[in-house]
Amino acid sequence: MSRWFYSLLLFAGLAVALELLGVEIPPLLRFICAALGILPLAALIGRAVEAVAEHTGERIGGLLFATFGNITELIIGLFALSEGLVDVVRASIIGSILGNILLVLGVATMVGCLKHGRLRFETRPASQYASLLALCIAGLLLPAVAELLASRAGQSQVVERGIQLSDFIAILLLVGYAASILFSVFRFRDHGPGGEEATGESFEPLLGARSESALLRLLSYRQRLAQSNLPNKSGVLRELDRTLQAMVAPERAEAATAPQIQTPPSAASGGATAPSGGAQQQGAASREQTPGGEEHQQRPARPTESTAAEKKPNLWLALLLLAASTAGVAVVSDILVASIEPFTQLLGWNPAFVGLVFLPLIGGLPEYFNTINMALDKRMGMVLAASAGSSIQIALLVAPILVLGSLLAPQRLDLVFSIVEIAVLALAAFLFSEITHDGELVWLEGLLLILLYAIMGGTVFLFGA
Repeated sequence: MSRWFYSLLLFAGLAVALELLGVEIPPLLRFICAALGILPLAALIGRAVEAVAEHTGERIGGLLFATFGNITELIIGLFALSEGLVDVVRASIIGSILGNILLVLGVATMVGCLKHGRLRFETRPASQYASLLALCIAGLLLPAVAELLASRAGQSQVVERGIQLSDFIAILLLVGYAASILFSVFRFRDHGPGGEEATGESFEPLLGARSESALLRLLSYRQRLAQSNLPNKSGVLRELDRTLQAMVAPERAEAATAPQIQTPPSAASGGATAPSGGAQQQGAASREQTPGGEEHQQRPARPTESTAAEKKPNLWLALLLLAASTAGVAVVSDILVASIEPFTQLLGWNPAFVGLVFLPLIGGLPEYFNTINMALDKRMGMVLAASAGSSIQIALLVAPILVLGSLLAPQRLDLVFSIVEIAVLALAAFLFSEITHDGELVWLEGLLLILLYAIMGGTVFLFGA
């Protein structure tokens, strides 16, 4: 994120200060301060996890990304449950899923295709995203359908049995989450008949694209620097190449490839690329321009252990940042949740609309910007991993934790959603499968996703969930 984005931390400090001093402010101002304050804190959690993962290795790092990917939404949901705002929490679950696979994917597809035209991606990961989404949607739809049919049949104890079914499905969804972690992070039995490891773009639906953001930023910066007219840039380019080699050294050693890192074609042509998921990663060899405009390639120096160690962020500082930003999200989320009811009463909005649209936007806005930037760089595989992966994580991890966590709340949370919500969920899963099955996206398909999200938002705003 840009540096100006972190200046929004002032709003987090202002919200906490006003709360500690007991200053009475309008509910609208209180809600805005808390909402703006959470945005940079959520971004800091992502940066901290990314820094910690550089020390832990691919598997533990992947587990961290999968665990902290939607920690902001989880914290906000837990505080809302403690306040008894069950309808808001239920709506925020659906809103987070729909916000990612409709709004975020739609906007990213629109801007990417309007800039580059038709964009292509690997179909195998997309089909697996669709399969996991089908499981998620089934777990969220069946309790509502079962309760509706039981009510029409005049059966007794419908609500109680709906809660029991929700608890049972929550446990099964957590089992599905654990299986996904075992497959995508630890690569359990992910090889062909002859025992060879899976090749191509790896499937990491729960990790999103945070784990690659550091490499992407370096490659993007190197591209701009190589195309600039700055004097004495050759030394900086060599340092960047050493850093890139140090970052991909573990993957190269693990894949038992040749010691010499080859220049990717995109780096030679000025494009910035990065590997997706756990696929084999490549560095960029330095390519400089002479005053006459000719290019010559320089062989980067082989990285040493000391060079790699110098480039890694401090582990303890990263852990401290992770703890502090998570605690900050918890504190500001408490203020935000306490202001939801007076905020909705002041504007005359129903709480379901706030939970469906505003809360997911507050928790996921930093990742939304990152996803759109990936589309602008023509990395649609990463866009799908970030958007669909986040929705899958909400359904398989966040929703079950909230359901089981409501055992300690004033009111139980179940997975019985409204007709409008389950209808849009089913349509969203169907539309995602339809537009991704052919391995390419066009701007019209992105617009269709946005329009479906807008139809849902307008319906809930006028009639409630």
